[in-house]
Amino acid sequence: MKKLFFVIIFICFPLLLVAQDKIKFGVNGGLNYASLRGNDLAEDLDPGISYLLGVSAEYFIKENLSISANLNYENKTAKDNGNIYLLDEYGFPSMIKSDSKSIYNYLVLPVYVNYYFGKKDDFYVNGGVFLGYLLNSKLTSKKFNDSTNTTDMNKKIDAGLVFGFGKLFKLNDKNELKLEIRENLGLVNTSDVDVYGDGTIKTNSLNLILNWNFNL
Repeated sequence: MKKLFFVIIFICFPLLLVAQDKIKFGVNGGLNYASLRGNDLAEDLDPGISYLLGVSAEYFIKENLSISANLNYENKTAKDNGNIYLLDEYGFPSMIKSDSKSIYNYLVLPVYVNYYFGKKDDFYVNGGVFLGYLLNSKLTSKKFNDSTNTTDMNKKIDAGLVFGFGKLFKLNDKNELKLEIRENLGLVNTSDVDVYGDGTIKTNSLNLILNWNFNL
């Protein structure tokens, strides 16, 4: 956790020293459509829809080119809607839905470059990298009303690429809204234990984000 804190300070502190007319701060929230990949079992899980909340800073290098950093709390889920078989008291099998869910809570720090275009520079594309820090994870079963802590089975650090597309809505000289679709493509194995088929577990999340930016 200390390493992540110093990374955040290293990236964000220089932004606080520049002229205020070149920097915008913001708060954001949205939906998170998350999935896992890297082995057959993980890829059989259904993606889950959850949420994210965070803060942002954007520094303009040029009128249509900027560097942004977010610090987001992201809740990521993946569902297993497959079948399991149980034996009754007479030894006969019965099939039920497993109805389990893997839940991951991350602090995510994406850093990326925005390029604005259009007649009013009100559309933009972006790309960069992200660093994630796992707060906790668990496996829940709705059928059996059970929850298992799986935090120790996962690595603390996740990392990968970020790319997105968005639309800017200017409200006035100091306030604006941004609606963005962003992809976080995890590139590292997040499992800290052996994985089925000598595979890996990598994260993937598609975010729909509403951001309110303002000048101080």
